[in-house]
Amino acid sequence: MQSRPGGPIGRTLVALSAALVLGLTACTSAAGPDGQSEPALGTPAFSGPWASEFATAYDRATDDFTRSVIEDGVVSEQERAEMIDRFTRCVADLGYGIDEYALDGSFHLTFAPDTDADAAYEEVKGCSRSSGETEIGALSSWTHRNPERADETTLVVECLARSGVVPTSYSTSDYANDVPRDDYPFAEEDAGREALQRCRVDPLGVGS
Repeated sequence: MQSRPGGPIGRTLVALSAALVLGLTACTSAAGPDGQSEPALGTPAFSGPWASEFATAYDRATDDFTRSVIEDGVVSEQERAEMIDRFTRCVADLGYGIDEYALDGSFHLTFAPDTDADAAYEEVKGCSRSSGETEIGALSSWTHRNPERADETTLVVECLARSGVVPTSYSTSDYANDVPRDDYPFAEEDAGREALQRCRVDPLGVGS
């Protein structure tokens, strides 16, 4: 939990969208021989690296706005901005605040010091669903951060190497070993930690 002088207490929460939709990937529609998803009745036939996730999100959508964003297989910057506006307004109506909505779908939730954090979390989940943030947030994050659906670990390691905070010999195996221990061979710890956070959020630098 983080505090701001003179302001509300806040907590950094990973967007609910990615966590919820990730849990459903095992239940997504199977891909056909041409790389397209095999749609359920009434579901558009999506194509591309994230086709199955688009199909699952479309089937889960509970409102016309969310379905209209998803149905063409692309989440535009304008659509993402509209979703964030809907989400932020819903959260504001609950008496909380959202800022720092990042490319990876993480955001900072602020609330009054006497607020029950667990209760706030549950209420914000409702806003995620009603605003379309659950589905649209995840799809936008995945398709913008990693449009070709490359291996995430490889992308992060390559980003760290480009940042110059790890040796050029640093490998994906090294990274996999270092993650559980949270111990990395950074040449300079503060710069390394900053680069690690940046590379995990935006490994290709598309939001820079």
